[in-house]
Amino acid sequence: MSEPEEAGADLLRGVVANPRAGTAVLRRLLVPAGRPAWQGFGLRPLPADFVELALDCPERGVRSGVARNPWLADEHCLRLARDPVDLVALQVVGGRRARLRPRPLPDEAVELVLLGTFPRETHLLTQNEILGEMHGVGMIRNAFRRRMADHPEPELRLQACPFIGALPPGQRAALLADPDPRVRAAAERATGPRHVTPQEWGRITSERERSYLYQGSALPLEVIADALAERRSLPALAGNPHLPPEAVRTLAADPDPAIRSRIARHPALAPESMAQLAADPDREVRHRLAGHPGLTPDLIDLLAADPDPEVAARAAADPAPRDPARGRVLDETSPRESPYGYRRADFGDLDEPLDVPDPAWYLASATSPLPLLRRAAATCPHLDGPTVHRLAADEDEQVRDLLALHHLDAPPALLLDAYLRHPAHRERLRARPAFPRAGLPAGLARHPDRQVRELAAGDPEFDGDLEALLADPERAVRLAAAANPRLGAERVAELLADPELREGAAANPQLGEERLHELLDGVLGERRSG
Repeated sequence: MSEPEEAGADLLRGVVANPRAGTAVLRRLLVPAGRPAWQGFGLRPLPADFVELALDCPERGVRSGVARNPWLADEHCLRLARDPVDLVALQVVGGRRARLRPRPLPDEAVELVLLGTFPRETHLLTQNEILGEMHGVGMIRNAFRRRMADHPEPELRLQACPFIGALPPGQRAALLADPDPRVRAAAERATGPRHVTPQEWGRITSERERSYLYQGSALPLEVIADALAERRSLPALAGNPHLPPEAVRTLAADPDPAIRSRIARHPALAPESMAQLAADPDREVRHRLAGHPGLTPDLIDLLAADPDPEVAARAAADPAPRDPARGRVLDETSPRESPYGYRRADFGDLDEPLDVPDPAWYLASATSPLPLLRRAAATCPHLDGPTVHRLAADEDEQVRDLLALHHLDAPPALLLDAYLRHPAHRERLRARPAFPRAGLPAGLARHPDRQVRELAAGDPEFDGDLEALLADPERAVRLAAAANPRLGAERVAELLADPELREGAAANPQLGEERLHELLDGVLGERRSG
């Protein structure tokens, strides 16, 4: 790319990001020469009338850029789901930025892509490839997955079968008795194990395939015995729910605490093995056991008095009779060794569970003296205002962070705190309407994390040294500083001539609409009337 072309591309990327670029400016970017700006259509809220124009544009790249926008209105999402190009339709419901949407997509948009029945002019992906993308972690919200299991369209009920084990009991039973034979067969396959014969096992030479079978298949007894004797693939074997009782007892007495911890949740764990593991010297083993859905009241009481506070809390938080739905929520909010402390969040999934506990349990948990229960309550996206207000002031940092990550009405201060502590969720948090962008703490400009300095550099009320941020070693910070409206008009004009900073300067709100048109005139040619 030549220097004039690079300069033009920088200016186009800056103009599309400029908050003063309204429909009259943005519509000029819909021509082929505006291509460098098209990705920017997914990075800021867009005027509704401009979105209407963009969705009528024949350029696929324009529509794809808009489809990445997490702030689109439902009617625009639905139009994009009907796009003649399959990749564009997939972007709006299953693209990476689709997960950033503060509010769920309309059901009809998701159904159109999952069913693959809408006529397309291009088929760049097979329907199986589209389904693979859509059913990835966090792409389809669990509220919609629950509706899939009861949907009048058999194809959607069929697609619900792979996650049947996480559905409420009534929906599992309905899928197993579905009037469509394909759905019944898929539900049975998903709930029953694959039975491997000795002959079949002997024909398998791939260690990878054998490891997969160790994890979830009904294996021949001799295969299990050999694996135990040779200590082969024991972590995978300990997670297999289809082990015979004798194998479970053997693994519960294994000398490796990691294996004992793995087997501590096994559904076939016998009472005597539970009692043995409740006295295990390893705290991780006892912590895992404390969440077992089949614990007796006596063992729950024993573990609730454990000297380790996390073990005691996990046992006390779920008294008998235990509810598997509650247990899954508690597992997700129990402390563990990971960068961010939560399980689904490690994979970018902040959705409510498929099998949702009773809402009354969440409300009661919000007032519990146990931090673990208050953390569980904070993950509920449907809390009322007073409960949100109470949890937002909780003394437990994890309660406040979980509320910020899961609830749309979390206050701005909590969103900022979570942004600082949870780098993996920064994009999602910045897409929230309540995320604070002005009046930020001055010290953020000196933060060691470049993303935090970039946030501070864009603060329109920043009262520090913008020139220092314009010289920051990270380009993203320099561009954010160049776009800060606290810079004077003359300084912005100087930065427009700086090859390193012209993109940020073109995004500066100091530039009015007429000046933005002038920049586009220089790149795209003089504007035409109308």
